[in-house]
Amino acid sequence: MKKIFILLIFLYGNLYALDRESTLKMYYQIFSALVSKPMIHVFTDDKEYKEVFAFSKRMILSDDSEKSDIVLITNRSTFSKIMRERQRDVEKGEKPILFVTDYHFLKLSTDVVGAFYWRKGRSQLLFIKNRLDEHNITLPKEYKDFLVDEL
Repeated sequence: MKKIFILLIFLYGNLYALDRESTLKMYYQIFSALVSKPMIHVFTDDKEYKEVFAFSKRMILSDDSEKSDIVLITNRSTFSKIMRERQRDVEKGEKPILFVTDYHFLKLSTDVVGAFYWRKGRSQLLFIKNRLDEHNITLPKEYKDFLVDEL
């Protein structure tokens, strides 16, 4: 019985590691399409994403949203906080790119350039063309199918 229990724990650990690796790879591909830097500074308040990004060799977790290249927003409280900061810091020059994990956040603010979210059990990736243009971002050709003019 002990052997079976240990085997189950081992299998769960491997599945979690695979999930973490695939999530990390996917977000790195998306973020590197948005930011042309070898090391990408990412800010997120989400504990699970922080744990995933902590294992990256090419993405660095930032403690300050204003000093990051990309802000990953996963919940309403973070969305509200970041929007307040952006309104307060209107005068500042270059602002980080906002990317969300919820379609509704994409609709709520024109500052958000894209979203990766789940709908009906399927992953969805969207980028808004005019918002990318405001940041002078040109996506690689493989992302053209995920580019929309407006919502």
